[in-house]
Amino acid sequence: MSHRADHDIAWPTLDEVRSAAENGTGAGVKIAVIDSGIDSRHPRLKSLNLSDSVALVEQNGRIEALEGEGHDTYGHGTAVADIIHQDAPEAEIGSFRVIDARSLSKTHLICAGVREAINRGYQILNCSFGCRGLAKHILPHKDWADEAWIKGVHVVAAASNADSTEAEWPAHFASVIGVDIADTSSNDIFYRPDHLVSFSAKGENIEVAWLGGGVQMQTGTSFAAPRLTSRIARILSVYPYVSPSMMYTFLSSVAEPWHPGLSSDW
Repeated sequence: MSHRADHDIAWPTLDEVRSAAENGTGAGVKIAVIDSGIDSRHPRLKSLNLSDSVALVEQNGRIEALEGEGHDTYGHGTAVADIIHQDAPEAEIGSFRVIDARSLSKTHLICAGVREAINRGYQILNCSFGCRGLAKHILPHKDWADEAWIKGVHVVAAASNADSTEAEWPAHFASVIGVDIADTSSNDIFYRPDHLVSFSAKGENIEVAWLGGGVQMQTGTSFAAPRLTSRIARILSVYPYVSPSMMYTFLSSVAEPWHPGLSSDW
């Protein structure tokens, strides 16, 4: 007689999920910030639980993961970590530096960074970047996105800043939670069912940590994505067995409905 693996799991109701999304702390959840690194010495991150600090670099034709070298080279990753830490303060965050001081990267470095995070047991990958172009660049991203899905790893990615309907990867993979920017002052997340990038969140004119211990006002989908990341972390801290497919269903059910007034024309 066969038994389902989730036979004894009591799946939460939508009210329970909503409560977890509002009140969860992120405790017990590991989030990988695939970005330009994290300046963990920043005053706004003094209570951050930094679980890894890794740089992915190419040396002598090989990609190496350098331990303790995940410091920020640009400021972007520190800003992303700041948002996550504010919203899910007890989550562990890992810095996987794949973006350089010019805010540029290469496909093979990103792929290596993502797989390093997956292999280290991170439950959520925050990808505040996007790739456009030829299949030779897109397909490697599809490979790791599929691997994450199969392994139950949640992937959150920022959509294009120009137009969320413009194909950009990994946000436009169906297995990834793509996030657009919402012109709002609230901390709500919004759901738009008729778009491949279905979710949006605040990311316009927000104060974030930056290099040198200071702050900047920034706008972009890069800063909307970590709000979805932290919402997932809150839910996983209460219901750790929720799969990526189930998480999508839960988020779409508890999010506020999207409306045209949320469109940003910045």
